[in-house]
Amino acid sequence: MVFGKLFRKRETLVGLDIGSSTIKLVELDLTADKPVLLNVGVARTPSDCISGNSISKPELVAEVVTSLFEENNIAEGRRISVAMPGSSVFTKRVKMPRMSLDELADNIQLEAGNFIPHNINAVKLDYHIIGESGKNQIDVLVVAVKEEVVESFLDTLSYAGLEAAVVDVDYFALQNIFELAAPERVAKTVALINVGARFSSINICSKGSSLFTGDVSIGGKLFTESIAEQLSMRPDEAEAIKRAPETAGDSVDQVREALEKNIEYVASEFNRQLSFFWGASGAEETIDRILIAGGGARVDGLVEEMSEKTGIVCEYLDPLSGIETPAGFDKAYIKEIGPVLGVAMGLALREPGDKMIPEFME
Repeated sequence: MVFGKLFRKRETLVGLDIGSSTIKLVELDLTADKPVLLNVGVARTPSDCISGNSISKPELVAEVVTSLFEENNIAEGRRISVAMPGSSVFTKRVKMPRMSLDELADNIQLEAGNFIPHNINAVKLDYHIIGESGKNQIDVLVVAVKEEVVESFLDTLSYAGLEAAVVDVDYFALQNIFELAAPERVAKTVALINVGARFSSINICSKGSSLFTGDVSIGGKLFTESIAEQLSMRPDEAEAIKRAPETAGDSVDQVREALEKNIEYVASEFNRQLSFFWGASGAEETIDRILIAGGGARVDGLVEEMSEKTGIVCEYLDPLSGIETPAGFDKAYIKEIGPVLGVAMGLALREPGDKMIPEFME
């Protein structure tokens, strides 16, 4: 028995999801049977601070992060769990001979150059052992992110006086909260879609393992821009109307027309990409359900159109369903922002050193 682990005080991390549209912060108490919400905050990302997948103006983003910490009275010295955007990440499932963990790490570093479409010296590499694959072989998920992208996020935290204890990927963080919020679905094959502002990430997973990941260059910004153009208004005004079309007054019919046109396009694109991703995964089983999250998922009618286009039941993923929310929180506000909290919630579930090693590798 390892008494050091048994009596070690658990270090909980603050989940921080830095997106191109908003920055989300979540702090959970993980000591109870059910995680308890301690702090939550959402703030607008300063404009023109995200270039490609990197944070181009870390000082400005750091100011917003600092404000979120101050508003939530989070003590100094708390470490962070942060996610890289899925659109910046390359993943590859590979088969490797069964070997020791040290040998595996060395071999992945040596072999990665054969299947990573980037300069191997300019990326950060990690891997996850999925399971056994035939005699003396294992399935491994290799993950690579350009070093410049990772460094831009770490620089932002540094400007805010913070340190990252865990660097995750947004679609894996969403999978974390999915497994907590919908345990009855974990054994099934599920497509998790996180609809962001500019990109949407797709993670097809089954029995706790990710079968395929990818991203689509569409998001909630498409709806916002369409309304802004239709009604000749500022993007922030269009964003508010997108969430509540009934507030558009005499222009409500124009708003609904713009939304309906883009809902059909977005659902068709997701259907096309899901079919492509599923074919590329090589899996034989069918997708049982589609769960969507993210700010862009809140557009009325999108879930229904997705179900119709794909022929698969589609529903919202509620990241709060597995979380205890104390009475002190404004329940209406928490329900309103809930859809955008999936990745941040999943990040807040992480702990330092929690990477799972299958028993057969120990």
